[in-house]
Amino acid sequence: MEFKGGFQKSSGGRAKPFVSAKSEELLFEILKEGLFWAALGKPSEVMPFLRGKLLGNGLGEGSRRQLEWLLDELEEFYRRVACCGRVEERHVRAIKSFHRDIVAVIETDGA
Repeated sequence: MEFKGGFQKSSGGRAKPFVSAKSEELLFEILKEGLFWAALGKPSEVMPFLRGKLLGNGLGEGSRRQLEWLLDELEEFYRRVACCGRVEERHVRAIKSFHRDIVAVIETDGA
């Protein structure tokens, strides 16, 4: 499974990754799954999978660092949800924000 839908030619001639709608939807579902694992007291359950899939996609160094930072923040967020012990609407809104940010980093890589 890849989160990149393929490559688009940028004006500079370098192919840049883009995220297909199906991959975006899958990513959102995985982020939500992590939210529910966190509420069950296992906040790091999906992180190895996310890190492996997202960071192994051949991103540029700057995008990779930005994505690593986002994933660190996401893991910390999951830890806070674990302390709460339940999923609330504000948690889902936060996941939507993480989703937008992750997709933006992947889509702008090489732009």
